[in-house]
Amino acid sequence: MADELEGETFAFSAFKPILLLTCIPAIYLWLTRNITLLALVYSPLAQIMTFVIIFYLWKYLRVTFLMLTLRPAVILTKETVVITESGYTIYWKDVMDVYSSSGGGFGMIGLRNHYVTIRVREPDKYFSQIKNPFTRFFRYATRNWRETGAFEVDLSLVKGEPDEIYHIVLKYYQRGRGF
Repeated sequence: MADELEGETFAFSAFKPILLLTCIPAIYLWLTRNITLLALVYSPLAQIMTFVIIFYLWKYLRVTFLMLTLRPAVILTKETVVITESGYTIYWKDVMDVYSSSGGGFGMIGLRNHYVTIRVREPDKYFSQIKNPFTRFFRYATRNWRETGAFEVDLSLVKGEPDEIYHIVLKYYQRGRGF
């Protein structure tokens, strides 16, 4: 039984990156349809709109890069779970609970996003893993937005059936905790 839990990886799903790549030209055409390039460059409102769009799409651009470099979305081992998109390596011994949850809003095409939520005892230990100070500050400032000490794996970014992925993560959690 222990040999079957050596490790498992889940690849990124190509759905959201492909959706992103088809939406970028439409967003560009919508922005530049009535605005010349000079107005886009020198208009503060256009610059703010561009910044907001890039900020919203940054996660999907990062996922596209990780997918093209053939990095897995989630890596499960006996001792850790690695969430590649967020950059976290979480030890099973620090995990309090693992459960399935749904997002508060709707996804990009109107479907509810599903998550595997991992609650840890000392979230500050894992926030300190983030090397970028701006990202670290943003995640630290918004960590109480949903639940304190919760890290999520967005299952719409992972290739496979959400319920099956959740049960595999739960099995690794139970084995890592010694249940």
